[in-house]
Amino acid sequence: MKLQRRYRKIRIILVAALCIVTAGIVVINALMKVYHQKINERPTDLVAGFCAGIEDLPPEITLNGDGAMTLTVGNAYEELGAEFLDDCDEVELQIAGAVDTNTPGIYTISYEATDSSQNHTIATRTITIVPEYRGVIYLTFDDGPGAYTNELLDILKKYNVKATFFVTGAGDDATILREYQEGHAVGLHTASHNYAYIYQNMNNFFADLEAVGSRVKNITGEDSYLIRFPGGSSNTVSSRYDGGTRIMSKLASEVERRGYTYFDWNISSGDAGSATSADQVYRNVVSRLTDGGEFVVLQHDIKKFSVDAVERIINYGLSNGYTFKKLTSSAFSAHHGINN
Repeated sequence: MKLQRRYRKIRIILVAALCIVTAGIVVINALMKVYHQKINERPTDLVAGFCAGIEDLPPEITLNGDGAMTLTVGNAYEELGAEFLDDCDEVELQIAGAVDTNTPGIYTISYEATDSSQNHTIATRTITIVPEYRGVIYLTFDDGPGAYTNELLDILKKYNVKATFFVTGAGDDATILREYQEGHAVGLHTASHNYAYIYQNMNNFFADLEAVGSRVKNITGEDSYLIRFPGGSSNTVSSRYDGGTRIMSKLASEVERRGYTYFDWNISSGDAGSATSADQVYRNVVSRLTDGGEFVVLQHDIKKFSVDAVERIINYGLSNGYTFKKLTSSAFSAHHGINN
């Protein structure tokens, strides 16, 4: 008897629970019908109500693909378009510009997004059409990072050009990190760049080199084995401090024995000598470019006028069929003859 009463109570509880669930479903369905009816009847009012009080921000544009592209003459250019994001308004995207893939030059495609509140956002893509291959240019910069290095990095990023920075103990770590993160090569130029100290003996040189090497490792997480001797391997200033030991001859072989690769240059911008303007730096570089060669260009990113010449050098190189690359351990080293 007790078992029957307990069973009856369980049935009553289950029936009541089922009724509650069923009622809830009915209510939800009713609400959804009203919601869909309101959506269909007054969609504009609903959106306006949702957006009420939200700050009307300009659209955001994201380019599909790279912001800087390089194509060889005759290759087709495919417009990749862009995507936009807006808070609430309707957005119109206009694409303007043209690319003549048969004519070398630098072309710009602009993307303008305008929302219904007349907020505008503009983004651009640069397409460089280059002639058939004429050679490789390695832009290299010594003695930094300095006050103008970030400006230089902005220019390189604009054209998607990679370069090599032979850094010292100067400047801030954040700039070296940016060099590394943006795909440039970070090489070593000794920590002090003090001729009297580093060229006094082998121990001093490697202590100074390892100090800047540790700095780069701490910033980037990687060892660098690319180096440039202050003054280059052909310098004679070292003879003033080495006591007649012909230290450069010894260093050139010892750095390679320790796994480093050293680089000189075969085009000097003159920014550490007679050149005192961007025009002079530009002429010194482009006048020495020839067909089919590899060119390691020496510049200093601590010199404002030298940095100011870089964009023109890049434009000239790209427009005349040259490819820009960063140095690697297997790249052209442009070694000088050793004089000490």
